[in-house]
Amino acid sequence: MFTSFERYRSILLFLLLSFFGSTQAIAQSVVHSTTGYQVNISIVPIALVIHTNPCTWGYNYDVELNYTVTFTGTNPPSNMYTLQGNMGCGSSSLFFNLPNGPSSGTVTSTGNAWHGVADCVGATLASLGCNEVKIQIHGPGISNRTMVIPSTTLPITLVRFDAQKRTDGVHLAWATASEQDNAFFTVERSSDAVTFKPVLQMAGAGNSSEMLSYSAIDPVPLPGLSYYRLRQTDINGTTTLSSTVVVHSRIQERNFVVYPNPSNSPTLELPQNSIGAELEIRSMNGQVAYSGPIRSNALHIPSLERGTYLLSLTDPTTGTRQHCRLVRL
Repeated sequence: MFTSFERYRSILLFLLLSFFGSTQAIAQSVVHSTTGYQVNISIVPIALVIHTNPCTWGYNYDVELNYTVTFTGTNPPSNMYTLQGNMGCGSSSLFFNLPNGPSSGTVTSTGNAWHGVADCVGATLASLGCNEVKIQIHGPGISNRTMVIPSTTLPITLVRFDAQKRTDGVHLAWATASEQDNAFFTVERSSDAVTFKPVLQMAGAGNSSEMLSYSAIDPVPLPGLSYYRLRQTDINGTTTLSSTVVVHSRIQERNFVVYPNPSNSPTLELPQNSIGAELEIRSMNGQVAYSGPIRSNALHIPSLERGTYLLSLTDPTTGTRQHCRLVRL
């Protein structure tokens, strides 16, 4: 049987894990408003900025961080009232300010902390104990609050992660300045910046102290807006996440033909490659006369009255649309 203290501790641990998520090198949180939208915040400490060199008696330093802020849900505002943070490095707290609206990029703290040991040449985020991020947020439907988010340093130094739409798909490219025990990378994709699924995987270098470049292609991107991020997996299974990048893929549209056309036949012959697509038939005044999946290239539609109709085929995988005008006699 659990004691009251053990039961309280179990509940508290569950709430903390639910709020902060799994332990990763990236500091991240989702803040829910009372009006239906969420603020998604990701913070990654990536480098020390040493201000004193040589550091005979010690040195001042700041921390460079990557951040991504996205708004999701119902009726999100354009901006927060307050969005800022502090990077905890040992007993020092280094302030940094974030844009109040959705954005991503790099920011450097302004705390100008002092470290009284002459180890500036080999100093790292880990050696200075930079392992806690505090985020202060206040906005419509979100009361003024400060969240404490544990963080660790990244096993890789990610220089960039880009995604660009081209004719053959979305080209993905990233580069690392260093890697330590890096097993592999996974590119993840989302249509809403909340639920991500893996698209492809690529082996990492293991250990490296030189600049390395990687590239891949997503040959079948989602139509419209897509969100991409890079997940790095260590040899012990620990994962870290990059900032999120956004790509807009225009839906390709072209024409197709049906037979016979014009016709008074109740059966239409569709292209063989249309099987599996979604067909919609609308009258010229916009009313839907038929809608459903194509399971055969012979479609029986005896209920169509005389007139002109617009047929639209949509590939559910790629979002590609094809159009055709049908004249019913």
